[in-house]
Parts: sequence; C-alpha cells; structure tokens
Amino acid sequence: MLNRRNFLRTGGAALGSTALLSALDNPVYAIYEKTIGANDQINIGAIGVNGMGWADVKAALLVPGVNLVAMCDSDKNVLDKRMAELKALKVDASKVKTYKDYRALLDRKDIDAVIIGTPDHWHALMMIHAVEAGKDVYVEKPVGNSIIECRTMVEANKSIIK
Repeated sequence: MLNRRNFLRTGGAALGSTALLSALDNPVYAIYEKTIGANDQINIGAIGVNGMGWADVKAALLVPGVNLVAMCDSDKNVLDKRMAELKALKVDASKVKTYKDYRALLDRKDIDAVIIGTPDHWHALMMIHAVEAGKDVYVEKPVGNSIIECRTMVEANKSIIK
C-alpha cells in the first residue's frame, strides 16, 4: 500500500540516489581528485573560535586546500585552548597568528576568507568590515538581528561587488 510515509521514504531515497550518482561524474568535484597547487590554496581567518565558530573552522579544515592562518577571539584563554588543539587537526600552529582585535586580522592581505562565529550582535559589523577589506565571508546564524542589519549587510556586499 502506498501511503504518504512510504511515498516520501521511497521518493527521498530515489532522489538522494540520483543526486549521488550525478555527483560522481560531475567535473565540479574534480578538484578533490587532483593535486592542490599553490593557486588553489585558500587562507582563512576565524573570528570567534568558541563554540560554533570552532566547529565551523574544523569543518573548513576538512576541505583540501584550506589553510587556517589566523584566529581572533576576545578571550585569550579560548585562543590558547584552540592553539593547543591545532596539532590534533594536523595544522602547523606556528603558521597561525592570533589576534584580540578582529580588525587587525582583516588587515592581512594573505587572508582570502573569514569565518565569523562570534555572538550574533557582532555579526553585521564584522561582516561589513570583512567585505570592505575584500574578504569572502561565512557568518554563523543568525546572520543579523534585524531586517535593517541584514539589508545593510547585503548592500555592503553589493557595493563591493560592483
């Protein structure tokens, strides 16, 4: 008997299988099959490395060609803890610089992208400053605390893209 639950289960499995099979031959995924060159490296900085910010950094480091080069947190104890954890992640801690002020991290020209995992009331300002500094940005949710903040963030990004 085909009821709603069986339909969703069967349809979901079929859709998932189709997506998986199409991904296997997709040239987009070819980057994982080749050697990563110097131009394929992405240097990231992390702003706010406690809680979800750290989880985001660990997830990013699983992607081939992603290098953590800077971390920023207002709490020195958090930075010290994360620096100690880098060895387990196979990251050379001597190549990671720490900051207390995120603006100093954003001033670095060798950083391509930043992960913002701070408390949400900082997301908008930090994201706007990051795009103004020419960085690609991942912001932990919620992106902003109001519609005005979110619109301002979108406008800041649009003005940089032009």
